[in-house]
Amino acid sequence: MSVGIGLRVGSIVSHTVIASNDAGTPDPIVIVRDTVLHVGSDGSTVLGGAGQDGVTEHTLSGFLSRVGEPEGVAASDGTRYRAEDVVATAISSLLHECEPLPDHGGRDGGTPHVWATYPSNWDPETVADLRESLDYGGMPQITLVSDAEASCAWFESEVAETPGQLIGTYHADDAGTSVSLVRSGVLVGRSFRFPAGSGTSPTAQLSTALGAFGWLPSNLDAVIVTGDGLVARDTVALKGVATALTDRLGVHSVVGPGPEQAAALGAAILAAGFQTPAMAIRRIGLPPSYDVTEVISAIPGSVREVREVTDAHERSSLLTASAVGAIQAVSDVDADDDQEGDDDAPSGGGRPLVLAGALALIAAVALIGAVLVFLL
Repeated sequence: MSVGIGLRVGSIVSHTVIASNDAGTPDPIVIVRDTVLHVGSDGSTVLGGAGQDGVTEHTLSGFLSRVGEPEGVAASDGTRYRAEDVVATAISSLLHECEPLPDHGGRDGGTPHVWATYPSNWDPETVADLRESLDYGGMPQITLVSDAEASCAWFESEVAETPGQLIGTYHADDAGTSVSLVRSGVLVGRSFRFPAGSGTSPTAQLSTALGAFGWLPSNLDAVIVTGDGLVARDTVALKGVATALTDRLGVHSVVGPGPEQAAALGAAILAAGFQTPAMAIRRIGLPPSYDVTEVISAIPGSVREVREVTDAHERSSLLTASAVGAIQAVSDVDADDDQEGDDDAPSGGGRPLVLAGALALIAAVALIGAVLVFLL
């Protein structure tokens, strides 16, 4: 059994998920904390709660949306910090609640892997800023993944019936919505951001994202609806979005668990080693109790008939006879084609070629028969 840890810093609440993707394992462990970072007078930090024994010197909140901005984010006492450093510290605080990590249980046999998510609408430069802060803070082992890709990993691991799907994610927060498309587990291009009050419906927003890549709503296999902030508390509204998408686009739509937990769950599943399969793996279905199937035994000169021949000379004769029979069948088909074709067809058409090929094949089979006689 392999175990993975998924972390997600949200605008209001943050999540730590410890999960395994193996069948029959216990349900994931979910830890939820308010996205408020308490900084003590000694420099210690803790995420959520009321700080450590009331020794909090100042607090920080609302920093997720400020990542990448040069002015940073201001603490309660006016001190300014780089927002990406604050997010990295929040991730460290979430991970600290899982420590000490065991030296086994990971997908490669060692310490469990840790994946953390970031908003899907972030540009590469913003993601790079967070990556730099994590490395600087001594957390290079943490893998970053977008909310959309992580949410789709949860869906493909727990809900989807077929692999390699095109899945849309509709993520609503207090500032607007983000629409992303994920195909076979990988984010397709950029996410589309629609500010709050834009006046466009969820159906129109999803259609816009699809149209940018030349796709139609019929190309979608599923849509995952997630939320963040105060919007995520209105589960009735989010369910209404999923229902509207299903009714108007005819696509399977679901509301992610939480609905803020879907990305953290998916990150933990990915950390445990889940990989999106590119194609379905199906059994061939041949009965294992038979040495020779009915299909094979129905072929002239089949394996069953060859097994009944014990004399080496008879065996080579059988192989040659089978080849002659096959060549005769080809010749008969060719003759039928000539009768149905143009009577004025020039001489020297396909028949001499077929005959030459037949003679060559007979010679080759005869040679094989001679070799078998020599060997046996």
